[in-house]
Amino acid sequence: MRLLAVTPEARGKGVAQALVHECIKRTKEKRFDAIVLHTADFMKSAMKLYERIGFERHPQHDFEPANDGVVVKAFRLSI
Repeated sequence: MRLLAVTPEARGKGVAQALVHECIKRTKEKRFDAIVLHTADFMKSAMKLYERIGFERHPQHDFEPANDGVVVKAFRLSI
């Protein structure tokens, strides 16, 4: 899953959750065994959503792309 975003006006209305569930549905249709994503601490509400849906942290796949202290965190959902 990459670059999922919701406009400020649409936040808090279930749009992000619907988008994530659509990504999961498409992952299942393609018969993949997992869906993965990366996010960062400044996206706290996104991380809460992913964890609520069942994504688990995979810190072994975290990375720091710009060497600026911002760690991009890995999450995975088994299908």
